[in-house]
Amino acid sequence: MRKIRRFTASAVAGAVIAGYAQPFAALGATTLIKGDISRDDRVSVADIVLLKNYLLGRYGLNENQSIAADINCDGNIDTFDLAEMQDIILRSRNKLPQGTWIGDIAGSKRYFSFGDGTGTLIAPSSGKTNEFTIECDEDMVVLNIKNGGTVTAFITWSDENSFVLKWENGTAETFRYFCDNAINSSELLTGRWVTDKGSTYEISGLSGKLTDKSKNISRFEYAPNGEDIVFHFGSTDNNTEGKIKHTDSMHFTVTWADGSAETFTKQEIEVKNGITYVNGILIANKTYALPSDYNPGKILSDAQAAFNEMQAAAKKAGYNLTIVSGFRSYSYQGQLYNGYVARDGKAAADTYSARAGHSEHQTGLAMDINNASSSFNNTPEAKWIAANCYKYGFILRYPKGKESITGYMYESWHVRYLGKQLAKEVCDSGLTLEEFLCIDSKYKS
Repeated sequence: MRKIRRFTASAVAGAVIAGYAQPFAALGATTLIKGDISRDDRVSVADIVLLKNYLLGRYGLNENQSIAADINCDGNIDTFDLAEMQDIILRSRNKLPQGTWIGDIAGSKRYFSFGDGTGTLIAPSSGKTNEFTIECDEDMVVLNIKNGGTVTAFITWSDENSFVLKWENGTAETFRYFCDNAINSSELLTGRWVTDKGSTYEISGLSGKLTDKSKNISRFEYAPNGEDIVFHFGSTDNNTEGKIKHTDSMHFTVTWADGSAETFTKQEIEVKNGITYVNGILIANKTYALPSDYNPGKILSDAQAAFNEMQAAAKKAGYNLTIVSGFRSYSYQGQLYNGYVARDGKAAADTYSARAGHSEHQTGLAMDINNASSSFNNTPEAKWIAANCYKYGFILRYPKGKESITGYMYESWHVRYLGKQLAKEVCDSGLTLEEFLCIDSKYKS
């Protein structure tokens, strides 16, 4: 038995993985593997021979070889390490991984989901996939890649949760176990999501950044598959598992293993030429204003066509619908609002009229139907609109009981065009557009 000094093992930096077009090609990375005395990025009979000769006093070992030879990390190189080396070789014989693993070459990661003789390589940022079949002969694996030909590698199992593949080009890639899930790449959650717990998840591909309500930031990886989802946050050792349920295109809820639930709302806010879009939806409310030069001049064609369809359906049901106020320019809205302020005061006017730039009428996507006054509220036409407008792509924009959220009084006559699919989602949710997008509607002053 020989005593050795202790050192901190570290991977030697090298070039990152090459482009996705050659997903299994990489350059010049080496890894310090326990048992790899020969420093060829695998554990084999050659290493057993080296260790036996060292224990017999025939050869010496350099610093890295000594670290690799002390497999059980007890500070000694002895026959116990020889036995461990034999176990490593036995573990690596004809054994293939199952579940999802994260491969790492010099800090560049990629995801592998392994099944029974099959697998999928997933690019971490884009979520792009490449399928392969895999088989093992002793400690050699052969991968037949759907878009990339055939490659081989030697596999060395460090333990049940980690292994190393030494690819045929000489590169060593370390793998750590992530989860049992085989990732379904069609279910990626890419984008910015805010939750009812005050957290923000910014997701790109299969990883992202979490900012909690205390503004603490941590990185995470995740694996979606059907109703199952697994997160791995920061440097924690354990995965956080949950059940995911998608409500609609912009909402899902995760029920965590402890029984608590967290609702996620997609919220990607983009400003183009002074116009605010939330998840691609043009927004004009008390928080988000339109520029003074935004002027489509009329109700937009899609919204007008949708109203014509709705008008025809209402007529068949015995109701007459007419647009009494459609598009309004920035300047005209300003005149209206100022007139109301002069008559009723600013505080009162703000409950029923928008300031210039903040009116949905300026978008060309909103309209008042039949009678823009509270006398319309309980009419048969108002009830028909409330029950049916979503079928034609509209929502009732300022519903009753939501005044503190929308910023406006109940308006049974004011509808906003969103398109049929989105209008149905908003209607089914029972939420206002602000709630649906997790935004507010409040003037700054």
